[in-house]
Amino acid sequence: MSNSRRAQTAIEGLLLMSIVVLSSVIVILPYLENSREATILLRLKDSASFSASYITNGVVIGEEKFDPLNSVIKNYTGSSGVKFSFLGLKIVRENSSEIVVLLKFSHNLNLTKDKNSKIAKLIGEFVEDSLKDLSIISTYNEKIYSGEKHLILNITVEDGWSVIK
Repeated sequence: MSNSRRAQTAIEGLLLMSIVVLSSVIVILPYLENSREATILLRLKDSASFSASYITNGVVIGEEKFDPLNSVIKNYTGSSGVKFSFLGLKIVRENSSEIVVLLKFSHNLNLTKDKNSKIAKLIGEFVEDSLKDLSIISTYNEKIYSGEKHLILNITVEDGWSVIK
């Protein structure tokens, strides 16, 4: 076999290999993007559920990461008799530049809209801090990003709400 045939065979092999690799990348990229969003939603759900359980239990833990939830217990809900619930989350809007997620909470207390908004803000601080542990999350100018998308959290507690950008 001559050198020119070997070279042509090698080039054809490289061409076929590059087609296979490129096809794999095209197929895998959307999966990875969906996996990123699923990871974020799972972390949001876990943090929100934990927040509701922590507030319901009413036991204050002296670690810095629990400070926002401790403030909710000390200033608004007390240490017993509250049923604080995480009702769920939903992606409200998603486009190429942002993802807006709604997290809803309820409780059995008779609090003003202003107090509920303050609770929502404190829960938002806790949830935001828990997201920062993920390697796929970055912050820039005090905003949360997943890749190129700005993550915005709308948190409602009864009739009060807070937006964490």
